[in-house]
Order: sequence, then structure tokens, then C-alpha cells
Amino acid sequence: MDLFHPPFCANQGCEHHDPAKDYSQYIAWGSYQTRTFGTVPRFRCLLCGKTFSSQTFRVDYYAKRLVDYENLSQRISSCESLSAIGRAIHASTDSVSNRVSRAARQVLALESELQGSRTSNEDLAADGFESFCVSQYFPNHITLLIGSDSQFVYAADHAALRRKGRMTEEQRKKRKGFDAVFQPPPRAIEDSFALIALEMLRIKDDGIHHPLTLWTDEHQAYPRALARNPHIARLLESGEILHRTISSRKPRTLKNPLFPVNYLDREIRKDLHEHVRETVCFGRNVNRQMERLTLYLFWHNYKKPHRARGRPESHALVAGYSQSQIEEKLPRVWTKRAWHSLIELADSMEKVWRHLYSTPLAAQVDYLPAYALK
Repeated sequence: MDLFHPPFCANQGCEHHDPAKDYSQYIAWGSYQTRTFGTVPRFRCLLCGKTFSSQTFRVDYYAKRLVDYENLSQRISSCESLSAIGRAIHASTDSVSNRVSRAARQVLALESELQGSRTSNEDLAADGFESFCVSQYFPNHITLLIGSDSQFVYAADHAALRRKGRMTEEQRKKRKGFDAVFQPPPRAIEDSFALIALEMLRIKDDGIHHPLTLWTDEHQAYPRALARNPHIARLLESGEILHRTISSRKPRTLKNPLFPVNYLDREIRKDLHEHVRETVCFGRNVNRQMERLTLYLFWHNYKKPHRARGRPESHALVAGYSQSQIEEKLPRVWTKRAWHSLIELADSMEKVWRHLYSTPLAAQVDYLPAYALK
């Protein structure tokens, strides 16, 4: 710790809050003792007067104990529940959930940084993964945008739905009672797909693929969502983007254009404990659920081989992401703190980072630590 040098000022309003600049306008400002991290040096910016410590720049800022984030992400992606993880690492479920939140923000920042290095040259497939949160009376539609060749997940967004299908008279009465407390947005799937479609524009700008084909099933909300965006509507009209549909009842084989989303549906069902069919483990909070999914998608995209019996590369490499950039940034993802003020997030990422999703029946807005927005 004695050799630590602050990379920039921690004050967002300071002109030295920029890691691209050479920062030397600071002085040592004492230190403090911790049981977990030992002696922690403090510093003071000579320009704005802000004081901060070496811990300010670590993922474990404000934490009282160390957790292996690599191990945590692997456990989350291996069908372990929060309770099981807590027992394994001797921590409460609240502590595990806190570390999952930190880890999710780290991988969101990593994805944001790596997007500029990709050169995508593949078609896309999009569809919704259906699960539930809080209760089966509150199903959800998690919209996924996936590379047709790489099976890399480019974006994900959550849409809350109203329970549908056959119900007994007692169940209908119960749903009516819930409707008085929580009503999902009337066009939730359409809004979610419109948000995901924005990432499709970035993929087209990054790549060399022409035209770009988007495959979906025949859900009526999808073309309406695409038509809402004037830029996408123009690209559809000019033929630079092609929207193709196929029945969801077609055999789910490798030749099916929707194979990427069908494949990921299966993987999520077996790898994320809360989405296993008829499980006693289920999500109680939408924002926490999306954080766990974010961590799982990181593992899927960057850690998991594209094929167990085939190409050993990760899904990210097959999708056209820079290997040198991944090798440079991946080792630092669990040590170097991600700053919200220094990155540009896609809208779907911003919702996960800032806990902007609404949880059915929640008594209050989700708590978000102040340091998460710095």
C-alpha cells in the first residue's frame, strides 16, 4: 500500500477526475487501520481539497471482508442459490447479494469498455425468456438480443407481465387483489424490445455486416417496437436491416434461426437456480434478479467456451471482440473499481446499475448506495 498512487481525483466535480490525465496534484493525508486491509493510506487533492484513500479505488470500497468475486460469479452461474453460496463462504445472504451487486456493476463497466473493440459480422436473434419474480402471479419477459453465430448475449432487459393462462376462480380473485396493488405497464414487452433494439444499432455501426438480419418469432409487439424508432424504421425501409420472423412452434434444431435464443433459454434454465422449473428458489427482487442474470451473462460471454466439443474460444471472441483488449481488462475486473461517472452505459445496462426496475408489491424503492453513482 505504501507504493499506491491515486490514478485520479475521486471528486466528480474536479478537473482531475479523469484517468486519462497524469495525476500528481495530491499529497499524503495520513492513514487508518482496518482488520481486513491493514494500513490504508489517505490522500488529499491539492486542487479541490477532496480526501480519499486507496480503498476508494478498489471494488471492495466500504466492505468489511474480502470475497473471491471470480468464485462468486462461477457459483452463481453453476445453479447455486444465494443461501448455498452464503453457507459455502460463511457469509449471510445479504452479504452475498451485496457482493453480487458490486460484481454486476464491474462486469457492466467491462462490457461498456470492450464494446468499442468489437467488429461484429453476424446476424442477430431476439426473443423473451419467461420466468417470474416475487410470485407466479408476476411473470416476467426478459428480452435477449443474441448473436446468431457466436451466441454472445449483446443485451438483456426485463418486462413485468400480468399472470395469464388457465386459473381457478380462487386464483382469479387473488390476481384481482394483486392488480389493485401492482399493475405492469400496458406495453411492457414492446417497450423492452424497443430498448433492446437500440443495441442492434450499435452492433450495426461497429460491424461490417450488410444487411443486418434480425430474427424473431411472430410476436406482434416486435414490429411495433421497431417501427417506433425513426432511425430503425428508415434502415428497415432501405433494406439495411432485415426483420425476419419464424414460428416459435418450429423444431428447435441447429438449423432454426432462433436457435441462439432457444439455446440460451435452456442454459439459463439449468444454470441459474431461480429460473429452474418448479424450483423452491425464486427471485424476490427484480433489480437483484437482473444483477444475477448480468453476472451469469458475463460468465457465459467471456468465460464459457463457445462449444464444449469444438471451438475453445469464448463467445466474445467468436463475436468479434478484441482478444488483446479482453486479456488486458479482464484480470482487473475484480480489483479496479468501476466508476459510474467515467463510463457510458447502454440504457439497459443503466437500469441494472441504478436499480431502476420496479419490484411487484415492494413497499419502497430499492436502496442504492451513494458510492454506486460516483
